[in-house]
Amino acid sequence: MVRCLIALVLLAPVSFQILAQAPDPPAAAVENVPFEKTVRAYRVGPIGENLQIRVKDDRGRERRSDVLVKLDAAGAAGQGPLRARIELGELVVSIEGDRMLAAHRLEKGRYAEFTLAKGPLLESLAAVMPALILPPLALADRSANRIEDLGVLSRPGAVKWDPGVVDRPTGKLLYSGSSGDASFKMLVDRNSGRLASLQVTFNAGPIRNIDLTARSLSPGSPDTWPIEIAGRQRVDALADLTAESDQVRVGERFPPTMTLLTTGLSPWKEVRDDLASVCIFVQIDTSAIDDADGAVRDEAIARLRRDTRIANQLVRKLELGANDRWIARCVAIIPPESLRFEISTILLSMLNPSDSAVLTQRDNLPLIAVAQSFDYDPILGGGQGGVVVLDKSRIVRAIITLGDLESTEKKVREVLDSLK
Repeated sequence: MVRCLIALVLLAPVSFQILAQAPDPPAAAVENVPFEKTVRAYRVGPIGENLQIRVKDDRGRERRSDVLVKLDAAGAAGQGPLRARIELGELVVSIEGDRMLAAHRLEKGRYAEFTLAKGPLLESLAAVMPALILPPLALADRSANRIEDLGVLSRPGAVKWDPGVVDRPTGKLLYSGSSGDASFKMLVDRNSGRLASLQVTFNAGPIRNIDLTARSLSPGSPDTWPIEIAGRQRVDALADLTAESDQVRVGERFPPTMTLLTTGLSPWKEVRDDLASVCIFVQIDTSAIDDADGAVRDEAIARLRRDTRIANQLVRKLELGANDRWIARCVAIIPPESLRFEISTILLSMLNPSDSAVLTQRDNLPLIAVAQSFDYDPILGGGQGGVVVLDKSRIVRAIITLGDLESTEKKVREVLDSLK
């Protein structure tokens, strides 16, 4: 099980604090790893990095996400608390000492604020959002109780690292490590000590490979990192950053504040804006589908398969005879705490079965909508699922409650046939 990346609006309270800059990091923080220079490189600042993360599942499918992170572990004038700015899709987070601010790019009138308690940074952030794959944060965090797994493993596990060797193809320093069924390969710049790439391979589980590439960029002044809150309304949770009044209404444009995610947990960008769209929303129960108990997990997955069966069948049927006029997709509505690669990989399998030539097309890959960040009641209509039909201009032409397959398909096709 691995830590995962988010790209959007999510949930509530947190904890974290970083000590002031000392001449040397505490010995306990680096004594078990050979890449001491890399640890020290991230405990100064300011620095900026763009992280490109690729994840492959056990069926060879790949998903990608980008994260921008800026860090100043030394604080102002070499003294003070850690300052950071993290940009994940539409969500922007700034941290300074025990203060965390968050905002949504598409909602200019709101912000969320949290007082962070003491504790390792990544563990603290997991209380307010799904866990992150962000090795720079693990390396920069002076309060971390372990850095040997670079913040990747979801449960504490000793990683046995070999001494660094020069990687001849790249000229960089290569560190190799292992922990249980996971193996690590990290390349760092020999001069700066900064992370160049990290690859983690798992022999079992839904996630088999994490491939991270880091590119240095100008961090700018840390004084510009905090989110501007003047004129904004404070809300209590990340899920409240988007306007509650926004709804999907027939005859109106599809709300831009409903940011849909790919199963790679990055913001969805429409790849065929010349086609009408049919989005089949299904509210599903994600509890226990990645449970450690095999019997519990199997029952949860069987329930998920039942809940998504009609939506899957409807996508297949609607694509028959589409003639490049429309495209149909499943959209899974899940709670923010389920925005984890373990969950999204299972969803990809359920909503993109191997026997479906339709859903394996790039345009048809299923999407994720985050519960608690938008009002889905008008779509669901009191049921478990609903269909939204959009024309080429992204105007909502119909909202249809998901019922039995035959009648739902008939209603949707009537709307599609009426579009020019």
